[in-house]
Amino acid sequence: MKVWIDICHTPQFNFFKPLIEKLASIGHEVYVTVLDRGKTPRIVRVELAGLERVKVEVIGKHRMTKWSAIWDANVIRICKLIKWARGKKIDAAISTNIFTPLVGRLFGMRSYAFGDDPQVFDFYPKGWLATKAHMCIYEWTLPMKKPNHTEVLKCLKEWAYLNPRTFVPNEKVLEKYGVKPKEYMFLREVTVGTINYTGQASGAILGIKDMIPAGMKVLFSLEEKKRRSEYPADWILLQEPIEDIHSLIYYSAGLVSSGDSMAREAALLGVPSYYLGIRYSMPANTAASKVASLQNEKTMPFDKWITSLPTNPAECAKKQDALRKHIDSEFIDINAYMLELVEGVKE
Repeated sequence: MKVWIDICHTPQFNFFKPLIEKLASIGHEVYVTVLDRGKTPRIVRVELAGLERVKVEVIGKHRMTKWSAIWDANVIRICKLIKWARGKKIDAAISTNIFTPLVGRLFGMRSYAFGDDPQVFDFYPKGWLATKAHMCIYEWTLPMKKPNHTEVLKCLKEWAYLNPRTFVPNEKVLEKYGVKPKEYMFLREVTVGTINYTGQASGAILGIKDMIPAGMKVLFSLEEKKRRSEYPADWILLQEPIEDIHSLIYYSAGLVSSGDSMAREAALLGVPSYYLGIRYSMPANTAASKVASLQNEKTMPFDKWITSLPTNPAECAKKQDALRKHIDSEFIDINAYMLELVEGVKE
């Protein structure tokens, strides 16, 4: 079969990567289209290099501004994707966006949509257009009625690549940065020039930089590298593509992020996690708080959270292991579910 997977930024690639690898390994031809946004195309190419039957193509551009997010990354890109897909005879298309359901309708292909935010602008259109639409939000907690066209899956998207069967932490990656398990913080500053972060002020990490315990080493992920001089000089700046970033998160004593994707990742890895952004009501964030250990400015003041972190590495590891087992007992195997959908197209 020919399977098309569309990716607009790195968290989406992380979600689909185990599925891409599995599909290729069992003989399917996989098309991976990628939006040119930041380092995402490079990351995708590096991590999928050498996989037979996987073709990666960069289609569309995101210039990291709100206008570009609307015009270049959506309006212009959908036209390019329609042109690209014509004549390819794709059997199944999968993504977390509106593009594959729309193109699927035009060319008669099965399309499966996934997401974790029922409050985004394309939530209803995806449900109407896709063969089957899903929300990976654990449970429906919104005040509005759940639409019949969308199925709620008992998991979060991040579990696809962070579950114990897929992810095995590698302590050796710490050597490059001269840090030891549970003796450093991981901080992430995202750009707010996207639709998801409309209304959020930039530089949230700047507001808490002086609250990081003295002497604590920091691994720092910064999307806008040109702003490096605004942050403490002794923070260790990470350069993408980052080798085994999830092991770096896994072994951290705590993670603080102005973006919610990495904050949820850390929570599902059993790491104390704090989200500094404004998407408080997003169901995926609510689920991560309920099942794992995600906090935000509404659930706990940052100064209280930072002083509540365990300081004993052995104690941290023990709590982390227990929490990971609890999460695994609560969530479904999302990779097995997606593979079953694709395999069902042949029947």
